[in-house]
Amino acid sequence: MKKIIVSAMVLTGVAFAYSDCAMCHNGGMAAKLDTMAPAQIIKKMKEFKAGKGNPMMVNIAKGMSEKEIEESAKKYGKK
Repeated sequence: MKKIIVSAMVLTGVAFAYSDCAMCHNGGMAAKLDTMAPAQIIKKMKEFKAGKGNPMMVNIAKGMSEKEIEESAKKYGKK
């Protein structure tokens, strides 16, 4: 039962984090995304998706489709 609850919490956290990247990134807890070009964000997210880097970001990236990564990069990256 504990594993189910923890899994649900992780999935909920991942979904929430994806829906508002700026919460951490432009809120001072992580690198500012609005200083990075969308192509840089996409490259980094693909590295995370491949399992390289920060475990929290690896989990978030693995839960995102290629389209979601591209859309997020355009939304939060340098304009």
